[in-house]
Amino acid sequence: MILSIVIPTLGRASEVRELLKSIELSKIENLSFEIVIVDQNFSNLLDPIVREFTQKGFLIKHFKVDFRGLSKAKNFGLKCAVGKYICFPDDDALFASNTITNAVGLLENNMYHVVCGKCIDVNGVDSVKKFSVNPGLLSLSSFEDKFIEATMFFDKKCLEDFLYDESLGIGTFHGTEEGFDIVYRMLLAGVEIYYDPCVLFYHPQVITSHCTNQEIRRVFNYRCGFAKVCLKHSLYLKYFKRLFLVIFYIPYLLIFKRSNLRYYLAELLGLLAGIVIK
Repeated sequence: MILSIVIPTLGRASEVRELLKSIELSKIENLSFEIVIVDQNFSNLLDPIVREFTQKGFLIKHFKVDFRGLSKAKNFGLKCAVGKYICFPDDDALFASNTITNAVGLLENNMYHVVCGKCIDVNGVDSVKKFSVNPGLLSLSSFEDKFIEATMFFDKKCLEDFLYDESLGIGTFHGTEEGFDIVYRMLLAGVEIYYDPCVLFYHPQVITSHCTNQEIRRVFNYRCGFAKVCLKHSLYLKYFKRLFLVIFYIPYLLIFKRSNLRYYLAELLGLLAGIVIK
């Protein structure tokens, strides 16, 4: 088995179906793969979708688990996977048609242990963050514009030496930065991680208005994770740079853009809570 595609998921059925459909449409005729679904729903929400794609010939392992947490689900999926390589696409993302063959080709034909790429939205605009246009190896001094965890393909044996920090990620108080954490630990250990924008995913924009309750809850949890990772790895300059930027931006919002004030207050609270709460 060449590739295990592990999909941790909760509360999304139509999105998972579209993700599986994007795999079906991928150009991977000569590549053996399995799909491992780590289903955190307390229902049979995904059963019809699993049956549909199993009937199409997909090898699907469907695990219904009784826990919540993205990082825990990834580690669980890793233990259940048998592929030489492994990836963890977001359950609301889509593979571009050549993504899997491009990523596996980079892993097979080079000495890289991990490859990663970029996300765009349906309009072709960079999603989640602004990505570098140039491929290259990640380094500790410069990697944040060259990776996002949802695009990462790992040599499975390499990943087993690190694992995801289960105190980080969606479903925990510190609701993000599990990807930053594992990349940082890998780079410290000398693991070669290669970025190539041809490893392409489609992903909706995460922040659109800075006003909705969902975005406000998300930024609080995300900044809790950001703060914890900065403390974990002694990245104090990174932490205080963001903290003071938010603090100095709030007076501007009070005067000129009150509609965004709640969002940045939530970010400030997250930055503080992530340090205080273990």
